[in-house]
Amino acid sequence: MNRVKTLALLAGASLLFSLYLALLQTAPGQSLQWHPDAPVWLTLQAALALWLNRTTDRLLWAKHRTTSLLRRFSLSLACSALLFVGLMTLLQLLLDLAWQQSAELQQYLRVALMYLLLHSLIAGVDSFWRSLKQQQQQQLALIDAEQSAQRYKLQTLQQQLDPHFLFNNMNLLSVLIHKDADKAEEFLQQFADFYRLMLQHSSQPLVSLRDELELAQLYMALQQQRFGQAYQLTIQPELKGVDAMLVPASLQLLLENALKHNQASAEQPLQINISYKQQWLNVSHQRQPKAHALPGTGTGLANLQQRCQQILGQPLIVQAGDYQFEVKLPLQRKDITDALFAD
Repeated sequence: MNRVKTLALLAGASLLFSLYLALLQTAPGQSLQWHPDAPVWLTLQAALALWLNRTTDRLLWAKHRTTSLLRRFSLSLACSALLFVGLMTLLQLLLDLAWQQSAELQQYLRVALMYLLLHSLIAGVDSFWRSLKQQQQQQLALIDAEQSAQRYKLQTLQQQLDPHFLFNNMNLLSVLIHKDADKAEEFLQQFADFYRLMLQHSSQPLVSLRDELELAQLYMALQQQRFGQAYQLTIQPELKGVDAMLVPASLQLLLENALKHNQASAEQPLQINISYKQQWLNVSHQRQPKAHALPGTGTGLANLQQRCQQILGQPLIVQAGDYQFEVKLPLQRKDITDALFAD
């Protein structure tokens, strides 16, 4: 349906343009020299100009999404104009040679200027219209991301004030104070560092992988004070050199789910692994379901899924097998993140 509308608009514009050219070529007092087939050829030429402009834009900027819209559409318009004018002028030259017409440079310069004008009218309007639509889409996406960030910030603050989580840690701290002052001091420092990072991340749409891994390690250190070595975290060494960004508190959520739904002991620990492969962060562990665990609502993963989709444009991938559970988190290179925020 959109193609039919586009073709109808091109036909109408071609009709007006052909009438305009006929008026320019008609001397005062003479009858209008207008050819009925002219709008048909102009429509085909306009369709070619439009197709070249959109195809050039798609091929040039398929891997450069961070380029500004002005630079993107300007370069696409210029490249497609060169292709269109060169192609149509060459076609005109071949037709003249086939019909044994005289070939004069001045004549082909006028032909090239006419095709440049046609391309500028058609492709220029199309580029301007598409840039407006893309700007509107970006503004809507930004509004959605801001609203999602506000909802996440409120949710994060609520999780930070979770009385159950605070009670367990404060109770453990009280026990450590009387049992081992050094461990109590270490635990209190880890607890303070954990909440400091949580507060820093609560207002950010993306955080560095380094900070997120540090938050995950602090969270597991707090949990190991309660459960000992029943739950263990292994982080692939190569992750230290990965300069990437991801949605905040995503690792903490996955670790919470692992501890909530899986039983473990010092004799049979639950080993949680974090690895990296092709711009994805993989969090996996064996499935050791608790015998009397309450069924999960899936709200946490659903919220994380929504935030990944809105902020990064990619969903997370959940692979739940009979014996293995794995979640793949999308990452974004830091240079792309910096470019997006710079724009």
